[in-house]
Amino acid sequence: MKAKTDNKIDFSKTHKDLYSATQKIKEVNPGRGTFLSVVGQGAPGGPAFQSAVEKLYTLVYTAKFGVAKAKGFDFKVSNLECLYDIPDPARTPKDEWKWQFLVRIPEQLSEKDLQQAREAVQKRKELDTSAVKRIPFEEGRCLQTLHLGPYDQVGGTYDALLKHASENGLDPSGAAAHEIYLNDPRRVPPEKIKTIVRLPVAEKK
Repeated sequence: MKAKTDNKIDFSKTHKDLYSATQKIKEVNPGRGTFLSVVGQGAPGGPAFQSAVEKLYTLVYTAKFGVAKAKGFDFKVSNLECLYDIPDPARTPKDEWKWQFLVRIPEQLSEKDLQQAREAVQKRKELDTSAVKRIPFEEGRCLQTLHLGPYDQVGGTYDALLKHASENGLDPSGAAAHEIYLNDPRRVPPEKIKTIVRLPVAEKK
């Protein structure tokens, strides 16, 4: 019997340079992609933060199992990503931190498909996911590395990226800092938490 071909879309395989990293700093230039996005403000791990994650993942899993498979395609739910728009994290109270969660989705998952999934979520869980938007996103030139350890120690990794940028004739571009979460902090010890840290950069003026 001929083996069934696995046609599941998996961005960790098709875009391996963007969804895997080592502690060696490298340059990446992500192209345009389609994402589910939710924007918010509040302390990481706080109520607004957790609510945004819940809405994002509830919608994407409902779309995967309730819509995509019915249309004849499947995809692996991608890693959670977060953009942080905080000019001075050290001096900004955490309840004022602004962030934007992202989960990459296949282009063929349309706005109509997502509306169908929203209605299913509302009916089944009475959860309003209207804050979750389907958006295009393109980042441009970035430096990227892997942070290994607790989230509250990620500042040292950003310092290393800034130093590398300066030594190579680059400055931060002013776009939001970008983190991609590779494992679940509830299931691994703090020292084994893996986070890709990405810093958008441009040539020094």
